[in-house]
Amino acid sequence: MAPVVEMIETAPALEARAISKSARVMKLKTYLKSEPALYFGNRCTDELGKLLKGLEPDRVFLVTTGQLLQLYGEGIADAFERQGLPYTVLTIQDGEENKTFQTLEQVCEALVERDVTKASVIVGLGGGCLTNIAGLAAGLIFRGIRYVEMTTTMMGMTDSCLSNKQAVNGRQGKNHFGIYYAPAFLFSDTHYLVSEPIPGKKAALVEGIKNGLISDPGLIEYFQKALQRPLEQWGEMDFHDLAYRIVCSKLKILEADPSEKVLGMTLEYGHTFGHAIEFLTHGKIHHGLAVAKGMCIAAELSCRLGYLTRGEADTHYELFGSLLGLDLSIPDEIGVDQIVAAMTTDNKKTFGGTKFVLLKEIGQCMNPDGDYQVFVDPQVVREVLENYKAKTDWR
Repeated sequence: MAPVVEMIETAPALEARAISKSARVMKLKTYLKSEPALYFGNRCTDELGKLLKGLEPDRVFLVTTGQLLQLYGEGIADAFERQGLPYTVLTIQDGEENKTFQTLEQVCEALVERDVTKASVIVGLGGGCLTNIAGLAAGLIFRGIRYVEMTTTMMGMTDSCLSNKQAVNGRQGKNHFGIYYAPAFLFSDTHYLVSEPIPGKKAALVEGIKNGLISDPGLIEYFQKALQRPLEQWGEMDFHDLAYRIVCSKLKILEADPSEKVLGMTLEYGHTFGHAIEFLTHGKIHHGLAVAKGMCIAAELSCRLGYLTRGEADTHYELFGSLLGLDLSIPDEIGVDQIVAAMTTDNKKTFGGTKFVLLKEIGQCMNPDGDYQVFVDPQVVREVLENYKAKTDWR
């Protein structure tokens, strides 16, 4: 006999008890939802205090690095003080090598030691690694404390903050341990980008270009024109406009799939290969560069399978190599066997094996099974990796 399932839109306690006598299981609507607002602007940090004041915290805990505190601490402290917000500062080390359980534990214990409460707000100020640590700590302490993500890098503002993902790395791979935990709100002041070195901005542009490759050919045309001018010649408002354009490109995808479980999986284009390379170099090849290499490998795989044309695959080399000037090679010290082994722990692995996000054409991903991911014969993947590693012509 098939189980009985009833859908109840609203179910007060008495009504639920009555229905339960005739239904073996009820499906009740929970109305749970979390959609943090993004406050985005240039030289707008003075607004931060007002927004935090609206949360009525007993204390604000600012988690950042010593360097960022020195650069921007005075302005942030002024924003707090003008609103009468008590605050405590905790400095930690940023960077992939510090995105560990050990750092997470230290942050959690330090916050509890400093009398953080359920009424407090934690503000993470820094790059994606630091904000992941601060966000995960906020999600774990007392089963959840309000959190505000305040990224200072192009990558953080345009990509990593738009996910609700908080994670640390494990011994066997990147982002293996984490949760989805939405901030109370996101805050991006593009003035902070002036202190970010050009390589960091290039890393973020990789993710921006990715958005174009998977869903917006017009964005690819924009990058092909805009990147004719070296980033060293760009000004503060140029980067502000660029960040806004990339944010909007990702928001279009998130609007269609806020959970990032279906269409949002296309945002993982190049990441299966890229995460493996990033992990095997212990972060020496940073995320953006690793993903650029990963997208080029994925393009070669898609071309090998007969989806992308040779010209479309070569567009990857034009964008990442010729225009951004990135080194797209796989380091000599990393072998194909190591990459294959690292990919077996990828977070897109299923019972059937590792799946890949692949392009059907510029602006459209393959979707054979409805999840925008493709199973590929492991031997074909290995051959593509071997050919890519031996490649010398990056055009």
